[in-house]
Amino acid sequence: MELRLSAVAVGLMLSAMANATTHNDSTSFMPVMLATSYHSDIIVDEYWQSEKLDGIRAIWDGKQLKTRNGHPIHAPHWFTEPLPHHALEGELWAGRGNFSLVQQTVLDKTPSDSAWKRIEYMLFDIPYSAGDYQKRYFGLVHLVNSLNVDHLKYVEHTPIASQEELISYLDSVDSSKGEGVMLRKITSRYQAGRSSDLLKLKKHQDAEALVIGYKVGNGKYKGMMGALLVQIDSGLQFYIGSGFSDELRKNPPAIGTKVNYRYNGYTSNGVPKFARYVRERTQ
Repeated sequence: MELRLSAVAVGLMLSAMANATTHNDSTSFMPVMLATSYHSDIIVDEYWQSEKLDGIRAIWDGKQLKTRNGHPIHAPHWFTEPLPHHALEGELWAGRGNFSLVQQTVLDKTPSDSAWKRIEYMLFDIPYSAGDYQKRYFGLVHLVNSLNVDHLKYVEHTPIASQEELISYLDSVDSSKGEGVMLRKITSRYQAGRSSDLLKLKKHQDAEALVIGYKVGNGKYKGMMGALLVQIDSGLQFYIGSGFSDELRKNPPAIGTKVNYRYNGYTSNGVPKFARYVRERTQ
């Protein structure tokens, strides 16, 4: 279902932009809204759905791009010059399956123009702006259309009529090698921290763990890392043995590094099933 801008929506979005918060102190930190996992007892028609993008979340504070944890992102001047003097939130993205390109580009302290030209800033919210999500979303639509900059876009959101429609959308995203689905409650005000007004839905589960050791490889992996020994917050230790390129097996994540892994449920002993490496955790 397509969302169209009515005269009322235009009024809402202009109001949202007028009330957006500006954070011009380069040392300031803006806590962001964090998602909780989807649960089937929600009223789905109170939410809008969008594809979950596999990039790096970025906050524009009116002066500088930062990661969700407040670390500066060293983007070229031409990339940030068109951005407004109020806060924006979105994903730095280079298309499905290109997270490594995004990570290498965005976390480089010396920005590469040629690499950044492959990055898009996909906006999905106006942090700390007055109004509900519907108002903030239409504010983004208006902003992006007004600026008309190639690398600045908004993440399209659509209404959800039923649980069946949501699952169908998830299947479509998954078949296209997407990460999953985000759901935003349209009456929600922006709030820092975990909130059930922002949900994530995937066909798998993701978590992070601390690298504490290695298992030596054998066979074709002789002389390389065979598996990572990791530990999660509960103290549970287990091995992650898949998801690695040959280059990563030759140069595995260092002990003390946190890594993201993907799994499908738990064994009877509480160990993540089919755990596979995804990437080192970003700041």
